[in-house]
Amino acid sequence: MAFSCQQMPEDEIYMPDAEEPLDVQVRSAEGIDIIYPISLYAYSNDGKLVASQQIADEGDNMSLLLSEGIYQIVAVSGLSSAYQLSENPSLDDSIVMAGDEGAKTPLMIGRADVNVNQNSNARVELMLTHVVAELNVTLKNVPNDVAGVQMTLSPLYSSLSMDGHYSGTSQKVKVNCALSSNGVWETGPIYIFPGSGQKSTFSICFKKKDGSEVTYGYTYKGVPEANKQFNVVGTYTADGVIVGGSFDVNEWEDAINVDFEFGGSEVPDVEDEEGSDEPVIDLTGVPEIGTIWNDMIVVDMAETDDGKIDLLLMSLDEWDATTSQVDDVISGYSINGIAEWRLPDYEEAKLLRARFSGDNRLELNDLIAEYDEGLYGLDGEERYLCLKEGAYYSFKFAGGTTISKAGEKRSYYVRLVKSYRFEKN
Repeated sequence: MAFSCQQMPEDEIYMPDAEEPLDVQVRSAEGIDIIYPISLYAYSNDGKLVASQQIADEGDNMSLLLSEGIYQIVAVSGLSSAYQLSENPSLDDSIVMAGDEGAKTPLMIGRADVNVNQNSNARVELMLTHVVAELNVTLKNVPNDVAGVQMTLSPLYSSLSMDGHYSGTSQKVKVNCALSSNGVWETGPIYIFPGSGQKSTFSICFKKKDGSEVTYGYTYKGVPEANKQFNVVGTYTADGVIVGGSFDVNEWEDAINVDFEFGGSEVPDVEDEEGSDEPVIDLTGVPEIGTIWNDMIVVDMAETDDGKIDLLLMSLDEWDATTSQVDDVISGYSINGIAEWRLPDYEEAKLLRARFSGDNRLELNDLIAEYDEGLYGLDGEERYLCLKEGAYYSFKFAGGTTISKAGEKRSYYVRLVKSYRFEKN
């Protein structure tokens, strides 16, 4: 066979009664190349992965052996080291954007529901579409004493579940621009998940030849969108003159073109009907995601409309408890004056699993060990408690695993979380 079948993990093995071949075809919009390999997945009604294939080349056969039933078929194209995905993902597992540099390949996904039975020749055709935005940056009139230019764009979604839901609202991308032959600083294309808010914040850092740095901020009342180019054209100026620009649009949907000036004078957002300046959120001193701050793990960060910062924190402490003992664990727990901790809810558990599985979990555990050798790291094999609609569920810090209802007798690991409004001193 020209494709390879993946072995399901032991607790996810699906045993069909009788298997029928499901022929699969994929296509994309005219003029858009499909990036191989393609990862092909079949999910049962309960979201479990029942079959998967890796399609290496265009000429390889796509055929899944499935028992009778209704399935959701998902095809993923463009996976690279920039996208983290477990080997055998469940339907609510997520593709996570690794790091803050974006991706060099565009991620495309196609989905379809299909009914497999012995009385018909099962066949499904999947239409692949971009689930990322294409970021292109051009910065003009940059002073000659500048040796390097970096632009940061936020907030963005950081993950996309296999069933098509974006999550993680605090991702940022940092792109380094290069000086072109025509005297402008530019970069792209870089592929990012869509914006997670209603506005986009740009921070443009000039690294000067004398070693000093200066950063300029700008807020745009719009966000990157999936399957669209997000073309940023900025012009450095000290006298308030706006210089526009755009890019040609090829193959993607209509582009979003952002033209603005930055530099010595502040200029109102051109889309602000009242003409008032939009606040640029200063993230100086705000702890980064995946770090340890004030004896707590920073899980997520969100920027509010009024310029505040909301953090999702997780305890460094870990307990072993039954569901009946959870209230005793939570009662009176406080870290450095921060109280009212709780179990993660279902969506937070999915975020924790996506953010701290695989290599990310190992990196966090190394950080915890450096911080305090007496602390436990996250366990990728044992289950941790969370809540779903008031009921106890459990999850693992490992991709490809399910979030399932917790039993009353056995014990689970417990890590508490806290939603915290960060205030600068």
